[in-house]
Amino acid sequence: MNDLNVYDTIAKTRKETAIMTTETRVSAIERTTGLLVVLPWVLLTLLGLLLASRSQGAPVDQALEDVQISGQTGSSLTVTEQELLPVFPEVEGDNLEKRSFLLPWDFEGEANLVFIAFRRPQQQEVDTWLPFVKSLAERNAGLRFYELPTLSSRVGMARYFIDRGMRRGIPDRKAREVTITLYLDKEAFRQGLEIPDEDSIHVLLVGKEGRIHWRAEGAMTEDSAVGLERALARRLELSAREAQFSLAKIELVDPADID
Repeated sequence: MNDLNVYDTIAKTRKETAIMTTETRVSAIERTTGLLVVLPWVLLTLLGLLLASRSQGAPVDQALEDVQISGQTGSSLTVTEQELLPVFPEVEGDNLEKRSFLLPWDFEGEANLVFIAFRRPQQQEVDTWLPFVKSLAERNAGLRFYELPTLSSRVGMARYFIDRGMRRGIPDRKAREVTITLYLDKEAFRQGLEIPDEDSIHVLLVGKEGRIHWRAEGAMTEDSAVGLERALARRLELSAREAQFSLAKIELVDPADID
């Protein structure tokens, strides 16, 4: 092969390599652009589902079951419902038996129904739920329920007299054990839970992992009772599957691998 042919071969190889590199870059750009176009639409859709489920007092996790975001490459990004659910903010409080709690981590149930009240007259709204919730707890061992009277930390020394007054007004010890008074920055607390005002109670179903699986507002209605029962069944079923999965992982461990 003469020198001219060698040079022609080298030039042709370089040209083909450049074309391949350009095509690879264009393909990568197209894949990235496609994903960037899809992602905002999916996020807006998920936000709409969250707001809709919240306004109807419906389960949050029903609207957020596994979502797949598919791009032009054929691959998919999976977002689990657990990762999308809002989290109960970390707060401290004492129950009326003077036991300290760090919430949500000290909630004791697989599912925990939480009544958040801001004013004393709102106890009437809480009371509309209690007979039904107690019957649910009797039928579902994994359910616990708590009342959270929520007051401003600025009450200062008055909290002693407030707690003593509530303690005297609740003769049932079991009721005192599940009444946890919170003294905190109410505005920050409400923002963390997306509660716009203090005009009514808010009812949350919180999992043991601290995520909020269902929510409602105000006195119990037939629809909210049905929604709660369905959300509770889903939450307890999920807990059972998680327990089975954890047990399966333990059984797969080779004892020889344990020091």
